[in-house]
Amino acid sequence: MTSNVKEQEKLLLDDINMETPRKIVETFSGLIRESGSEDERTASQFLAQILEDWGIPHTVHYPTIYLSVPKKASVQAIAPVSKTFRAKTPSFSVSTDGATVQGELVYVPSAQATDRYDMFDAKVNEEVNDLSGKIVISEGLAMPEKVATFHDKGVLGAIFINPGKNIHDGICTTIWGSPDLDTIGNEPKIPVLAVNKSDGEELKAMCQTGRAVIELSTSLEKGWFACPLIDLFIEGTEEPETYILLHGHLDSWHVGIGDNTTGDAALMEMARIFYKHRDKLKRSLRIAIWPGHSTGRYAGSTWFADQFALDLDTNCIAQVNCDSPGCRWATSYEKMDWTNEVGDHCKQAIYDAVQEEAKGKRPNRAGDYSFHNIGITSFYKLSSTIPQEQLKEKGYYPVGGCGSNIEWHTEDDLMDVADYEILRRDLKVYMTSIYRVLQATVLPYDFRKTADEFIETIQQYQEAAGEHFSFELVANEAKILRLVLEDFYRDLELLQATEESSPEVRAANDKLMQLGRTLIPINFTRRGKFHHDPAVQIPALPDIAPALQLAALEPGTHRYHVTRNHLLRGQNRVVWAMNEAKKIIGRS
Repeated sequence: MTSNVKEQEKLLLDDINMETPRKIVETFSGLIRESGSEDERTASQFLAQILEDWGIPHTVHYPTIYLSVPKKASVQAIAPVSKTFRAKTPSFSVSTDGATVQGELVYVPSAQATDRYDMFDAKVNEEVNDLSGKIVISEGLAMPEKVATFHDKGVLGAIFINPGKNIHDGICTTIWGSPDLDTIGNEPKIPVLAVNKSDGEELKAMCQTGRAVIELSTSLEKGWFACPLIDLFIEGTEEPETYILLHGHLDSWHVGIGDNTTGDAALMEMARIFYKHRDKLKRSLRIAIWPGHSTGRYAGSTWFADQFALDLDTNCIAQVNCDSPGCRWATSYEKMDWTNEVGDHCKQAIYDAVQEEAKGKRPNRAGDYSFHNIGITSFYKLSSTIPQEQLKEKGYYPVGGCGSNIEWHTEDDLMDVADYEILRRDLKVYMTSIYRVLQATVLPYDFRKTADEFIETIQQYQEAAGEHFSFELVANEAKILRLVLEDFYRDLELLQATEESSPEVRAANDKLMQLGRTLIPINFTRRGKFHHDPAVQIPALPDIAPALQLAALEPGTHRYHVTRNHLLRGQNRVVWAMNEAKKIIGRS
């Protein structure tokens, strides 16, 4: 990084001001920004007016997206005692529309039913068999895989026990974004509810003392809603066509200060600063603020990914999610997300910005990561978090936002969750990370790290499959890819001192983008380009991940042969992508 870039970076960071973020947080504290609601439109208009006052060109789109908005839920014990329990229903539960469903309550332990169970665990105890005509109760969130498993076992409905005093709002569909013809039939088919820990334990105890009978009901409003989506483009000076997409969601559960009012405030402050200093930007910055995150399973970002797919494919050099920054006590950067090729860049940017060591992981299938199908390099999802030792001291269980504050997705996500000094720190992290990519001579993406990940994953799958399947072909190709990438990056080092606008530099950056378009989809998707995979966890190199189950199958059975057939096709896809990557860098 040149001294000039360092000086400009410092100039931008010194311009961070909490005046507008405070104004946004205070205004949003009086709004419940449920997607499709009047408060969401009010919030959008408020932000759009700020952009108007600043003179920042922007567009407010109104995509029609598919939402499921919870309204009411009830759980009533009929026997062995009569008692009403507080309950919520997640988005896309079946709505009973006021009618009640009655049945015997049966306790089904989650796969990790311990005192501090992982509420995001998606597995049901494998020993459970037929549950026809029962209502089940289990631990955790209403994860889509669990809901689908219970439906397949014939249940009338499902109740999920959250781990604290609050009930966390959520969503239980596997459909990512608004459905298409391939996913139209995949909505949940049973009523689903959630209760808190103490009520859940009482209901579990009823199951153990005799035949427990309960009634449940759910009410949800489902349909297509026109919702506001803010889209602004800050044009760079040298390569205006290429851009980073920076984004976060506008809608919330309840007031949602930590998730995601603070994120909206951060996005607007970054819009102000980057627009003010746009003469110092080499490449462009596009900022989008989505609807439909909470009750549409990322329907806003999915619409954007679909609507602008071809432009994103051609011009987007990275996507950066801004969710839950600036939350109280959240001083750790040890739970960050990024695709492997950009990890070193992120670690260095975080350290330089706030002098904190950072750790990152493979992004899971969550957040508004609606762009893996295109193959876009990605970094950050949630922001800073409460340090692990503090979480233990407070007795907090893991949540999916609010900087690890357990007010996440509850009515208690209010003003005291926000911390403006931490928001300032998080802004420094985002801006440093983004600015360095915008200004880089050669994009700071190291796909050797991706190849290393492939080699490690393939070895793991080979060990699991044993003699039942050979991954020798794909293992050899991954090693060859790693070697040719080493040569490619040796050449890139010579370009770092080259004139930034030289054709050679642009060609190198184009190759780096194309490597992402080729290698990221095979590591994060099954459905392929311009289609969205389900909202369930996707393992590394998913086409060959069934190797993990192969050895447990009886050789010669139908399932065994089908799995081997799947692995053969999957290996072909992975090898093909690696060969395409070698062609991109001219070493096929």
